[in-house]
Amino acid sequence: MSRGSNSNPNYNDLLKKTEHYDKDERYMAISDLCEALKRNAAHANSESNVAAGATSSTTQQIDSQTERRICSAVLSLLDDSSNDVQTVAVKTLGVLLMTVQEEQVNEIADRLCSLVLDPSKSALRDVYAIGLKTLVETVPESMGNVVSHRLIGRLIDGIHTNSNTFPSSSPSSGDDKNSEEIVLACLNVLTDLLTRFGSTSNSIKMQHEPLLNVTLSQLASPRPIVRKRAGSTIGVLATVISDTLLHRLVERVLDQIDQASGLGKSGKKRARNAHKNDGSKTLSSSDLRSADTRSLIRTMCTVSGTVGHRLNQGHIDRIVPIFLRFCDPADADDEDYDSDEPMETDEAGAGMSEEAASALQIELRESCFAGFASFVLRCPALIRPHLDQIVDSALAYMRFDPNYTYDDDDDDDDAAEDEEEEEMEEEEEDEYSTEDDMSDEDDDNNWKVRRSAIRTLTAVVEATKHDPSKLWIDEFSWRRNSEKKTTVAGALVNRFKEREENCRVDIIECFTRLLSYTVSASSAGVLVLASCTSMDDDALASSGAVVVDLRSNVSSAIVKATEKQLSAKKGGERSKSSAIALLSTLCLAPGGIGSSEQITSVFRHVKTILNADDDANTRRHTAVNSKSLKLEALCLVRIMVSCKKHDASDIKNALLPTLLSDICKCVQEDWYKVISEALRVLKEIPDLMLLGSATKAEKDEVATSLYNAIEPRLSEHDLDQEIKECALSASASLLSVLYASLTQDQKDRILALLLERLMNDTTRIAAIKTLSAVGRAAQSSGDLDLSSVMNKALEQLALLLRQQSRGLRQSALECLDIMVLCLPEKNVDMDEGLFDSVLKDLGDIISDTDLHICHLSLSASNSILKARPSTGPLVKSHVLPASLALSKSALLQNPALSSLLNLQEQMIASGAIEFDELHKLLEEQMSGEGSKCSKQVISNLAECIATIAAASPSAKQQSFMKSTISSIKPKGTDVESMQLNLLVSGNFGRKVDVSKMKGIAASMQKVYFQSFDSSNEDVKHAAALAIGRASVGAIDPFLPALLSALEGSSGKRQYLLFSSLREFIHCYRETEGSDLSPSVPMLLPPLEMNCGNVEEGVRAMVAECLGALACLEPKTILPVLQKLATDESEKKVHVRWTVGNAVKFAIGGHISPSELAPFMPTFVELLKEDDLAVKNVAILMVYSAVHHAPQLVVGIMKEQILPQLYELAQLNMERKIDLGPFKHTVDDALPLRKAALSVFSTCLDKCPSSLDIPAFMPVLAKALADVEDVQLQSHQIVLTMCERHPIPLIAAADSFVGPLDKTVHKKKGQKTGTELERVYEWIKSGLRVMLAMAELDGISGARNFMDFVDRIKKSKPHQPFLAQVEDETV
Repeated sequence: MSRGSNSNPNYNDLLKKTEHYDKDERYMAISDLCEALKRNAAHANSESNVAAGATSSTTQQIDSQTERRICSAVLSLLDDSSNDVQTVAVKTLGVLLMTVQEEQVNEIADRLCSLVLDPSKSALRDVYAIGLKTLVETVPESMGNVVSHRLIGRLIDGIHTNSNTFPSSSPSSGDDKNSEEIVLACLNVLTDLLTRFGSTSNSIKMQHEPLLNVTLSQLASPRPIVRKRAGSTIGVLATVISDTLLHRLVERVLDQIDQASGLGKSGKKRARNAHKNDGSKTLSSSDLRSADTRSLIRTMCTVSGTVGHRLNQGHIDRIVPIFLRFCDPADADDEDYDSDEPMETDEAGAGMSEEAASALQIELRESCFAGFASFVLRCPALIRPHLDQIVDSALAYMRFDPNYTYDDDDDDDDAAEDEEEEEMEEEEEDEYSTEDDMSDEDDDNNWKVRRSAIRTLTAVVEATKHDPSKLWIDEFSWRRNSEKKTTVAGALVNRFKEREENCRVDIIECFTRLLSYTVSASSAGVLVLASCTSMDDDALASSGAVVVDLRSNVSSAIVKATEKQLSAKKGGERSKSSAIALLSTLCLAPGGIGSSEQITSVFRHVKTILNADDDANTRRHTAVNSKSLKLEALCLVRIMVSCKKHDASDIKNALLPTLLSDICKCVQEDWYKVISEALRVLKEIPDLMLLGSATKAEKDEVATSLYNAIEPRLSEHDLDQEIKECALSASASLLSVLYASLTQDQKDRILALLLERLMNDTTRIAAIKTLSAVGRAAQSSGDLDLSSVMNKALEQLALLLRQQSRGLRQSALECLDIMVLCLPEKNVDMDEGLFDSVLKDLGDIISDTDLHICHLSLSASNSILKARPSTGPLVKSHVLPASLALSKSALLQNPALSSLLNLQEQMIASGAIEFDELHKLLEEQMSGEGSKCSKQVISNLAECIATIAAASPSAKQQSFMKSTISSIKPKGTDVESMQLNLLVSGNFGRKVDVSKMKGIAASMQKVYFQSFDSSNEDVKHAAALAIGRASVGAIDPFLPALLSALEGSSGKRQYLLFSSLREFIHCYRETEGSDLSPSVPMLLPPLEMNCGNVEEGVRAMVAECLGALACLEPKTILPVLQKLATDESEKKVHVRWTVGNAVKFAIGGHISPSELAPFMPTFVELLKEDDLAVKNVAILMVYSAVHHAPQLVVGIMKEQILPQLYELAQLNMERKIDLGPFKHTVDDALPLRKAALSVFSTCLDKCPSSLDIPAFMPVLAKALADVEDVQLQSHQIVLTMCERHPIPLIAAADSFVGPLDKTVHKKKGQKTGTELERVYEWIKSGLRVMLAMAELDGISGARNFMDFVDRIKKSKPHQPFLAQVEDETV
């Protein structure tokens, strides 16, 4: 048969060829057979998806007899003499298992298992084992239980039978070797079998206990590889066994480890004390070998890594002291370490060499620290009581280097001597650069212990990333019998001198991570970084804030330590890269790198890196500096120059003489990333010159250097896109800031190149942004003349307005708005006809379908009219019709509304149209509507009319207001006209002081108060808004009248008057330079009096007024609110409800957090009120604080807020209402539960360190089973936690199974339409949560959850929903 043929294969011929004497024939036959089986499997899958008979089959079906012959042939080829044939046979076996019947699968499984266990098949056992593993990996899920039943018992027996033949020493005979291979193969297959079917197969579940016993027995094997493989199998087994068996596993392992004597003098002393206190032994074999102990510890680490969340406090409390016997901190400083044996002589075993004992000791300690790291990450809450001990041990062994002396004690006292020693060491390195530091350095593996200790510290940093303050404050002993103390941060910096590069890089990266988390915690308000040397740290500390001062001594130590890495002649590139990353992170902290001397020193080291390729002497002594290192160095320079943490003068004085020329050279490099980064650095330098108060000579020199570096790259065409864009942004910075230091030819050249780039499709967007930056600079200074390119630039921008790309049009409009304002007053070369085309295009795109583009178009039209008043007729012709149509759109709002008002105001001011004409056109927009105008349209038209009236001459204003007021007839029938005129008068009064117009203010007051008696609610509301707005421009005539009217008001009228007062305060806040303090004494009495008003609407208005006033006058209002919050009057419930709302509005109005913070503990007490409405308002207040200013509640969250939130999130107050024919259930606590969950959700985003996340998990599990709205909130919280807090989710995953199972099995009943869609969305939301959690690393240990996932994925009704959810993620 031809292998390229599509015809049906002749299986008989292929099977005959598999027995051919020629190996090539056998190879071709098995290959063809494999391909034929693949086609057959594909056809079978396609047939299952279509109806029977829908397609005609052309593929030959395999009968049962042929299947059996194929199976036999493939199995026989596993014994083939050719390795190539064996390989294809194993591959074919995987395909075969997907097509044959269950009977053949069972036969294959039995046959392969027999071959693996056959002692006489040692030569091909690896092939059989691979085949059996392939079977386990590829067999269909439906056959998993049957295959498991066939294999599990035989594999257990195989391990048990063959492990009994192990001698006490290394294998010396073939039988011993066979036994070892069989045990290893069985363990391998068991691991795969448990991984795939361990939680679903009943056959395996029945064998969990025998499996546990047999694998534990292998931990005592004399063969290291068997012990290691058994530990891996136990790690997988731990994920599927029950909690009872897991507890037994942990206890048995710990019982055996507990019998070990420990390492070092202190460790052995710990063990003796433990054994003295508890002499009982749970196991019969107490004579453990040290190798057994190592395997047991490694196994315990594996278990904690896979199911650490299932361990309990008792397990951790027992594990940590046992592990500390092997890594006691005191033993790290033991001067007699060399004579220390890892175990007692009888345990170590006779004949163990000193080298083997040392290696064993290293492995034991390495395993213990790996376990500590796993516990810290997997069980953060359980390990917390032991964290200090773990950190102390890790700090001690981080410097564990008994074969080398660092002279740690002399670091602080003999700094000058250290410098001399460093110089001598450098000379020695030059002389002996090819020699090792120590003759036996290659044999020194103690660095593995140090590395594992460092990784434990990294885990501690990761676990405390939300609040790392203790790592900067808590002190630990630096050495045994020494009074010197150090913090974790200080110890890490001190160990930058580590001689082993792997460890050194880990230390630097660990500290970099700590520093980064500290800066993030400072931004979140968890701690305070001292911002300057004159800061009053005592005041901050007294207020309860944790203060971390990096500037006093930490920053200098960091810079000094990193400089040593950058200057080390024998230092590796990884160390330098890590040091650069650390310095970049340090730039984000207050004080940055430090003083001018430190900045200069860092720049010198960067210079060395940038010039490494040019300096032959440097190349000879240092490691090869790759291009990536040069790129990182340039990134560091850019961060130092652009961040605001340094003194600009210091950066400038250090950069210009030291590094500027080298950065300019980097622009001529070959690698595009280095060129781009160098251009980004050059982009930041002009601003630095401005901030650093550079002299004219310095500016001229820098401008010349930058121009010479940038211009060649800007003019080249065949360059990477990133280089082109960076060159454009650098030229924009140069031309915008240092234009005075460039010659006219240089400026013209840059502008010409910008214009050229503007005409190029690939660089068009970047060129527009560059031109915008240059235009802004030209606006701020009249010295930058753009007239040489103005015509062509505007022409090109006008063409871009017709493009379909929204982004391109948006950029072009923004640039056009800037460029037209750069036009000189008189320019004879300007093409005035161009404005006709531009304004026509602008008018065409003014529409409410895209309000942002509309806003930009209106703004550009306004700018053209400002720059060229002569274009007034063109604006009136092309833009005004579109703007009038826009003014009656109900969608119109800021910023499009603001741009429309500005344009109309400019048209009146420039004389493009007369006021009366435009006023008439605007009024016609409302009368021209075929149907009733919405409130939004009336409001927008009122804004337009008031704006153009305020821009008209004063004489015109007087007559306009008289006409407007006279047209307001409270008892009239034209309601829309009344609303419009009321709002027009109010908006006009906000812009113009009407008290200066004779009789106008009195007439307005009379009309407003009369309108309160109108029968139309919209008219009343318009009158309330009008009097509030008019009061802003004329406080004296309006505000006293408003407050006087409030005194005797009640009911609806009182509500309207408070609405006026609220509008007055809000509008006054928006007025620049406003000062309301003189009026506050008048405003407070009516507000305080009505805090307890029985009408909720009135109280809401009072709360808004108080909240807005608190933002304006916090020192006056906040004490009043605090007093009201503790009021014990009869109306205290209403008063406290009002206070809670007022504080919420104040926080939303961005009140100063420093002003509000001292009062928050009092306001938070509202959570304890009995009234549900007050509780709800208090929760919303806390939510607002967490969202807008988390620093307000971070300090009081755990003590005052969380206990109440936990209670409220689970509160249930259902009651039944009898409605006659049926009863309705109402849950009064539902709003509280929803609000409480909203607080938790926002805390996870804004201030996660303030939450006790493990304690929140039971609350979340209960919320997942709540009503639909609460469930959907909970689903979103879980999805957020999957990304940021996966470990607590994994620990609680099994408790989520019940609620999620009910959600995804929600019955649709008789629902149709939108109700049915809602049910489907509910189901999909639960599936999203399930799938997101199923992807978490370590979730396999949650046995019940994984069973639930497998069950749902196999469920046919859920397949369409799963497909939809997966499509969403794609």
